[in-house]
Amino acid sequence: MEHRGVSGPATGDARVDEAVARLADLAGLPVAEHPPVFEHVHERLTEALGDLDVRDPAGPGNPSGPGSRPPTPGGPDG
Repeated sequence: MEHRGVSGPATGDARVDEAVARLADLAGLPVAEHPPVFEHVHERLTEALGDLDVRDPAGPGNPSGPGSRPPTPGGPDG
C-alpha cells in the first residue's frame, strides 16, 4: 500500500516516520478499516520505544537508568 505523505518534521528514526506516515492512509479508508492501521502504527512505535530502552536504559535525562527518581527538593541531591 502506498502511503500519502504526512507533513511534519522527520523524527530521525525511519521506523517511526513510516508508522506516522501510515496514519495518512486513514483518510482514504472507511472507519471500519481504521483499527488495523492503528494497531500497525502502535506496534511499530512500541517496537521503536522498546529498542531505545534496550540500547540505552540510562538514556538522555535519565542518568541513573530505569526506576530512578528525580532528586527530592531540599534533599541531598536537590
